[in-house]
Amino acid sequence: MAKKDGKKAKRIPKRIGGLKIPKELRHAGEALLDKANSPAGREIIATGLTMAAAAASAAARKQRTEAHRATRPGEPGTVDPQRVAEAVGDMADIVLDRIFRPRKA
Repeated sequence: MAKKDGKKAKRIPKRIGGLKIPKELRHAGEALLDKANSPAGREIIATGLTMAAAAASAAARKQRTEAHRATRPGEPGTVDPQRVAEAVGDMADIVLDRIFRPRKA
């Protein structure tokens, strides 16, 4: 089988998922793929992904701090880390006992 060369290797199919893709849209997509495949295009994509990750991180941090301010330890809706650790330890003991307990003859 011969390798696809040049323009044919970057073509977008006429039908995707049973839907016909208009010629203008396919050509615009091919041009966009050519730009994205260049070093400058890769840098732009990496910058955009970095900015999106930073924005998501900032939003999550803001949400965490607001939730932390709204509740005080001991109030309903708060999580006591000591109780969580104890519960996880108890669960681990139960699981390990079931896995490694001596078998009865």
